[in-house]
Amino acid sequence: MRLKCLDLTRYGKFTDHRIEFGERMEGQSDLHIVYGPNEAGKSTALAGFLDLLFGIETRSRFNFIHPYPTMRIGGTLELSGGPQELIRIKRPQNSLLDARDQPISEGTLLGELGGIDRDSYRTMFSLDDATLEAGGESILSSKGDLGQLLFSASAGLADLSKGLVDLKTEAEGFYKYRARSGELSDLKARLAELKVERERVDTLASDYAQLIEARDRAAIQYEEAIGSRSRI
Repeated sequence: MRLKCLDLTRYGKFTDHRIEFGERMEGQSDLHIVYGPNEAGKSTALAGFLDLLFGIETRSRFNFIHPYPTMRIGGTLELSGGPQELIRIKRPQNSLLDARDQPISEGTLLGELGGIDRDSYRTMFSLDDATLEAGGESILSSKGDLGQLLFSASAGLADLSKGLVDLKTEAEGFYKYRARSGELSDLKARLAELKVERERVDTLASDYAQLIEARDRAAIQYEEAIGSRSRI
């Protein structure tokens, strides 16, 4: 996964600000350094990228200009399936949008991240003095998220995380708490339709017996009528 551009549309001190990283150049280094004086917004931009990947935090501190309902981050990510423009807004559910502002599954990003959560990603890639020191200690003691991630990678379990993410995405497609759509909801709706249809055609046993008796009498009368017509 590669970040092509980051849109700080309404986030922190930024309004309609874009950071471009350009196209990947074959055979050349793809390392970019974002620099600036103190309070220029470097940490805000990094926090915005994390919120784009994992969702704007419930009690985000970057709403001092733009209120929670208006916060918006975007970016173009080069994923395994190709470049994709993504948007993140502050919302409890369905906060990840595509370029048409339509909600899309979180699995779009989780699969690319291999199951890494926000804290693990921050520990591995959002490095400062404190995180470097804490990460070193966790590696030495084989404890903490970073130690577990390194152990998983060395044990060849990296694909297991992606498999778990794929299973979670599939499970959420079948059923998601309080969701109005999904395979289970469709099956419930179909079951309700079949119940109504069954009640419409359902017949009591006594009524069914009477109908069978009436049918048999009608069949006898029909045979008698045919025989009488033939004699006449």
